[in-house]
Amino acid sequence: MLDHFERLILKLLQRNGRASTQELSDTVGLSPSPCWRRVKRLEEDGFILRYAAILDGKKLGLNAFAYVQISLIDHSEESIDTFQSFIAQNEQVLECASITGDFDFVLKVVARDPEMLEQFIMKEILRLGVVRTTTTNFIMRQLKTAGSLPVEV
Repeated sequence: MLDHFERLILKLLQRNGRASTQELSDTVGLSPSPCWRRVKRLEEDGFILRYAAILDGKKLGLNAFAYVQISLIDHSEESIDTFQSFIAQNEQVLECASITGDFDFVLKVVARDPEMLEQFIMKEILRLGVVRTTTTNFIMRQLKTAGSLPVEV
């Protein structure tokens, strides 16, 4: 169970993962040592999984983002392992979720341009030999990319 201070710390770190212990302690109203101990405990207990920089894909020349829905040919352990191994190793796949409905998975994928995205789907995903069908929806404009989870304070 998280207390009020820990919830505030989580909320603040989601906005600024580089916040110093002093900044956190000033904002949440704790002295630096107890604040630092709480952050360490939140890390150790798995509330904080990792710290990362959020990059601008457009500035990196990545102009094609899409959601790709995937249906596997079957649900054998071998097919699922092949697919999951591919997903885990591929940097173009930003997100992967197992879903309900007509498809098995939905991926968020990035590429330099639509042609490179097509090549990724045709030459990498479909050539795995375990994918029955795909449906791709291009992201025309990102309206929100918060990445922060709601933390009630």
